[in-house]
Amino acid sequence: MKKIKINSPKYLMLLSILLVSVACHQPNVSSKEQYSDKYRLVWNSDPKSTMTIAWNQYQGKPLLYYGRTQEMNQSITPQRVVKYRGMNNNFVRLTHLEADSKYYFKVCTQNNCSKAMYFKTAPNTPKPFTFIAGGDSRSIPRGRIRGNILVSKIRPLFIAHGGDYTKSGTANEWQRWLDEWQQTTSADGRMYPLLVTHGNHENKDHAMLNKLFDVPNVDVYSKMDFNFLSLYTLNTELEPTVGYYDMVSKEKWNKHKKWDAQTAWFKKELEQDKQKLKVVSYHRPLRPHKKSKAEGRLRYAEWSPLFYKYGIKLAIECDSHLVKYTYPLKPDLLGEEGFVIDKEKGTTFIGEGSWGAPTRKNDDDKSWTLDSGSFWQFKLITAMPNKLEIRTVKFGDENRDYDAKSVKELTQKEQDLKPTRIPKGLDLWDSKVGKVLRLELGI
Repeated sequence: MKKIKINSPKYLMLLSILLVSVACHQPNVSSKEQYSDKYRLVWNSDPKSTMTIAWNQYQGKPLLYYGRTQEMNQSITPQRVVKYRGMNNNFVRLTHLEADSKYYFKVCTQNNCSKAMYFKTAPNTPKPFTFIAGGDSRSIPRGRIRGNILVSKIRPLFIAHGGDYTKSGTANEWQRWLDEWQQTTSADGRMYPLLVTHGNHENKDHAMLNKLFDVPNVDVYSKMDFNFLSLYTLNTELEPTVGYYDMVSKEKWNKHKKWDAQTAWFKKELEQDKQKLKVVSYHRPLRPHKKSKAEGRLRYAEWSPLFYKYGIKLAIECDSHLVKYTYPLKPDLLGEEGFVIDKEKGTTFIGEGSWGAPTRKNDDDKSWTLDSGSFWQFKLITAMPNKLEIRTVKFGDENRDYDAKSVKELTQKEQDLKPTRIPKGLDLWDSKVGKVLRLELGI
């Protein structure tokens, strides 16, 4: 073989070609050193065409590769970086995505790439889907980990988290929470977006969810359109010091400018909303099923008439660390605690958050309570154009073991063939109406 001199034109040309080739290709994982972690997906805009991808970056300048195939031939740098809670929170906002489509992605630096992951955008046709709703994942890691593992088995389109992620919102707590959230990723790398809600345990920093999940509205209320379903997220924690015991009357406190702005926005959106199925999610209940929890008087006075007038089919509540279903309800001052049953037009209330927080006794049932209980759980909701099917997925409690890994994971192929399919082996609450609560639209 003929040797090439290092300073020869032929050598320099070959070296130039090699360098260009390296620059044009994605890097491979070249070391065991970790450059990024704590990945999470968030829907902050149209779920059919956008996705926010967030992660913690240890070192290096990151570049996110993504695409419809595993080649991931598109790339983008983070649009926002926030140093918060001991992390470098990087945010990429993907737009102009195709509906009902799979997208692969990975985070790379010059010398290192994360594993490949993927997500799915929401359908733009009246195609059924499942989603998970639950909250209060604070305090007891083994409880929330059980729920996280179940997410990976169920493959929901998204998770509507009802707030109270951690106990105090410290750096250590959030870093642990986000590390444990990785267990929601399915075996084939699919991740699932969050719709986030502000809970009272996020009150130490009003902008906490904006800094961790890039929520564009720092007051954390929004509306998401899923073709045939509208999902509203409201914030029960808007005003400083406003909670159960002081959220009684505007005359007493006279500090409700943000609250009034949210209610005005909610009313305006409902007036323009033509969807038949409307769902609302928020943290503190209107009428909690725990005696030690005071009634949400202002929430009841201002929200329940809007729920009824504009046809909110389902209200998802958290905070009390227990389980409940109500009958469909209409606000009526002559009814018990201001509600009467209206099976035709009423709003069904479910909750009340217990995704790993200390369980509490369900000791405040009403005449219109359908059933209640106390255990760790979240709601698995199947949405179809004319009805909702609600299942409560149990995963033990402080004193009852549960092996989430024993549930058979739904495969992507199985879900693609039947979007309403759920995994075998889930422990479903057998309530007074059975394992499925059905809410159908009137003809």
